[in-house]
Amino acid sequence: MKRLKRSLGYINNNYFFDSTKRERRQVISLLIVSIILLIGNKIYSSVHNCVYIINSDILVNNLNTADDDKDADTLNRLDKFIVNRYKNLKLFNFDPNTADADELEQLGLTFKQINTLLNYRKKGGKFTCKDDFKKLYGIRFRQFQILRPFISLPEKDIDEIKYTVSIKTESKNVITNSSTKNSSSPTDDSTKKTLFKFDPNFITEEDMYRLGFYTKQIESFIKMRHEGKKYYVKQDFADLYFVNDKKFKELEPYIDIDLVKLLGHEAYNLNTVTTEELVSKIDIPEKDAQKIIEMRTALGGFYSVYQLSDCGIDFNLAKKYSKYLFVAPSFKIKKININDISDNDLKSHPLFNAKQAEVVIKYRNEKGRLMHIEDLRSLNRFDKNELKKIERYFSFK
Repeated sequence: MKRLKRSLGYINNNYFFDSTKRERRQVISLLIVSIILLIGNKIYSSVHNCVYIINSDILVNNLNTADDDKDADTLNRLDKFIVNRYKNLKLFNFDPNTADADELEQLGLTFKQINTLLNYRKKGGKFTCKDDFKKLYGIRFRQFQILRPFISLPEKDIDEIKYTVSIKTESKNVITNSSTKNSSSPTDDSTKKTLFKFDPNFITEEDMYRLGFYTKQIESFIKMRHEGKKYYVKQDFADLYFVNDKKFKELEPYIDIDLVKLLGHEAYNLNTVTTEELVSKIDIPEKDAQKIIEMRTALGGFYSVYQLSDCGIDFNLAKKYSKYLFVAPSFKIKKININDISDNDLKSHPLFNAKQAEVVIKYRNEKGRLMHIEDLRSLNRFDKNELKKIERYFSFK
């Protein structure tokens, strides 16, 4: 305070000597008010942030206590919104098999969730236990935890509960009885699921739930399908990031892909189709069919139906044939190391002409191994499209 008085006195004596006493007081008052507002604002911000952190910590702790499932959704903004929304709702007991739209809305379900539930019931879907409600597409885990006590349905089967408990206990090395050891391994979500034939190109969200997939997995699956992803062979489904080997082995016998329904006509895998099928099924002249098979053998497989034009077939005819052929996204080309292929094989490879093969061989003899596609680019013998094709079939190391 003394320093402030001295500073104000200094300013008063040295900087405002040519102004009136009243003017000097006004300026000094303005400075004091500004300082008070600046300090007050910092104090308010600190207190506000402290309160916010405390309240957030309490909310997270309460929700984490209620969530003992390691696979539950993380507490993100949507979860917080759900929790805050239910603070203002008066919940009541309900049966998801009979509750109408108005009742579901009073229970906090969104318009989309209500439509999904009603459509599920119209198609014959039925909820037999509380956990069945959790599998309804669009129901968040936090939302289910809040509504669970009000669902007028029994818990899941007693045998399943005992089994789940025994598995959790066994993981902690507490129970080692024979009944637990002889039990089959649990399903992905520790709930019963139904196995049935399905086409991944047309399966509904509800049926994905019935197969035991999680909400986020289904959302990702549907998004990819909307973006144009198609499944031509069973292995295409296995390549999904959330379908592990165990899951695929379980579902493989039930995957039933209908290419006629998908494409509107018969279609054949370009990497497995035979000469006879090309001729008899697609009406490709035998000469062109042989060119396709020869190119496929030389390359080790096709990555696109548009490569038909690289087989020495007229562009318009290749475009016509491609309608009845497909390349499965799951097909993987076995790459050849460009440093290990022999000189003769390189010269005869369809992606290299004689001069290109010679400059590559000369580079290997004089400079050693090619370590990157840029090494080929530096030879000034390949255009952009040729380099792209070579990179698909050759590795560099």
